[in-house]
Amino acid sequence: MVVNPSTPPTRRSVAALALVALLAAACSGGDDSDTATSDVVAETATTPTTATTPTTTPTPTTDAVTPGSVAPPASSVASDPSGTVEHALGTVEVVSEPTRVVALDRSLIDAALALELPLAGYTTYNDPDGALPAYFGDALVYADAATWVGDLLDPNIEAVAALDPDLILMTAVRHEDLYDEFSAIAPTVATESAGGGWKDNIRLIAAATGRSDLGEDVLADYEERAASVGAAVNSAAGDPTISVVRFADAIRLYQPVSFSGVVLEDAGLARPESQQDRDDFIAIISEEELELADADALIYTVAAHEAVERMASEVQERPLWQSLSAVQEGRAYPVLDDSWMSGVGVFGAHLILDDLEEIFGVG
Repeated sequence: MVVNPSTPPTRRSVAALALVALLAAACSGGDDSDTATSDVVAETATTPTTATTPTTTPTPTTDAVTPGSVAPPASSVASDPSGTVEHALGTVEVVSEPTRVVALDRSLIDAALALELPLAGYTTYNDPDGALPAYFGDALVYADAATWVGDLLDPNIEAVAALDPDLILMTAVRHEDLYDEFSAIAPTVATESAGGGWKDNIRLIAAATGRSDLGEDVLADYEERAASVGAAVNSAAGDPTISVVRFADAIRLYQPVSFSGVVLEDAGLARPESQQDRDDFIAIISEEELELADADALIYTVAAHEAVERMASEVQERPLWQSLSAVQEGRAYPVLDDSWMSGVGVFGAHLILDDLEEIFGVG
C-alpha cells in the first residue's frame, strides 16, 4: 500500500521498551533480510548465505493421510512424497501431508500458507498473542486454528510441544541453538535465513512436505506477474531507476539481494548506482549522503517506532532531502514498512507488485 505522504505510516502498537533495547535484541542475530519478520529496527548486515538446495533421497515409505485430516487436491500438491531432504542444519524425512505445522518466522508462515500447509502455531515480534497479517487473505483458512507460541526472538518451547506438531519450520540464523530441542519435538526444517533467499526457502519446505509441484506453481505464478508488472512499468515510465530506502536505526539503501531487491529484479526494474551491491543486502548512509538515494522513483519506508518516525520526519523537512530530484518532482513514494521489509515471502512479494502498479499507474 502506498502511504499518503502527508500522513506517517500507521504505527503498530508496541511494548514500552527503550529503543536501545530493541536495537540490541534485533542485532542478536544476523539475517539477510531487514526484518526479524515484524518491525525490527536494526540488525547485523551479513553477507547473504546460499540457501540449501533441497536434495531428496528416496526411501521406502507409506504415503498415508492422517485420519481426520483433509488432504488438499492431489493435482495441486503432487510431487515425491518420500525420501529425505537436506536443510541448513541437517536432514529430515519428507513429512507427507502434515496436519500440525509450527512456523517460527513470518517468512516461513508465508511459505507454509502458500503451500497450503495447516498452520498450528506461529510467532510474532514484539506483539504478544498478535494476529496473523490480514494480507494472507484467503490463505488464512489454513491457519484458522493456529495458536501463538511466543515471540520470534524467544519462542516458547513448551507451547510448541503442547501443540504436538508433526513439522516445525525455523531459520538457522535465528534459532540454531534451539534446533536440537525442536527436533526432539517433531521433524524440523531449518532454512539458512529469511531474506533474499525466500524463493529457495519455499522450494525447501515444498520438498520437505512432498509439495514441490505446488511450490513451483506458486513461484511461477508470482514470477509471471512480476515480469508483467515490470514490463508495464518500464513501458509507462521509460525504464526508470528505482531506489528503495528505509528509515530505521539509520538511513538504509536496499540492495539487489534484499527481499525487495529480489522482487524488483524479478520485475526487470533498474536500480541506481548506489544499489548494485550483491554482497550485502543494505548500505547505510548518513544524511549528508542522501544524494545516493535519488533515482527516477524513490520508494521509502519508516520503521514503526516512535523515535524512528520522529527522525524520518525531521530528515524529510531538511534541505538535503528536499533537494533530491525525486522529492522535488513528486517522485518520492512512502510505502508500508510491514509490506516491503517484514513481509518476506510470496504474499509480501505480491504486495510490492501491488504498490508498483499503484505508483506507476499500470494496475
